Amino acid sequence: MHDLVIECPVHLTESNRDELRLLYADLRDHYARRDDRDGTRTTLHFVWSGDLDAELFGATYADQRHIFTASRPILNSTQNGLQETNRRLSGCYQPNGASL
Repeated sequence: MHDLVIECPVHLTESNRDELRLLYADLRDHYARRDDRDGTRTTLHFVWSGDLDAELFGATYADQRHIFTASRPILNSTQNGLQETNRRLSGCYQPNGASL
């Protein structure tokens, strides 16, 4: 089995959170079928653009955890880099970049 990484550029707003939940479910189902067929393991890498609101981002990340469960690896990063987003995922957002 070989690993693939698929980048998914996304922009988060309050008005598109419901659409993102549908997107997550569609991606989960599509890549589950494809991975089973092709013998691959696909990692979805969501690359977020725009100014992310910490509370809204936390909510859509919770949606990801709920929809994908352990079905596949998921990465989240901003266009500015993975490190800042990982801090947001591990706890409350620290604007000064402090470790959590």
